[in-house]
Amino acid sequence: MLTAIQHTVSHLFLFFGSYTVLSQEGAQQGDPIGSLLFCNTLHPTLSSLQAELKLGCMDDVTLGGPVEMVASDVAEIIRIGAEIGLSLNVSKCELIGHSNLPINDHLLQSFTRVPIDDTWSTSFSWISARQGMG
Repeated sequence: MLTAIQHTVSHLFLFFGSYTVLSQEGAQQGDPIGSLLFCNTLHPTLSSLQAELKLGCMDDVTLGGPVEMVASDVAEIIRIGAEIGLSLNVSKCELIGHSNLPINDHLLQSFTRVPIDDTWSTSFSWISARQGMG
């Protein structure tokens, strides 16, 4: 049981029984401010993308638009993410589109393909690159 918390200017001491845990940087696991800080960090990147559809919820990002535009935005996410310590987990990425939609981009080809059937409107071809960052 956590028995006491003492906050100083530069770090936090957590007392657990006879143990003292020193925490010096970042939000602590379970602290709701961590989610807000993450979203505030990712927001400028999301806002700068060119895709016609840009949705973000925590570390999930959905992009929609022409294949070339989405591919360019995915590359931009990877580039900016590397600068701030984030990486794209390609194993969690999905590409949603008609099964006959040609994908020439090597990175997008590595995403899990989720075909949509012909009941979707064929007048608007879109793909979604749902991305897990972390």
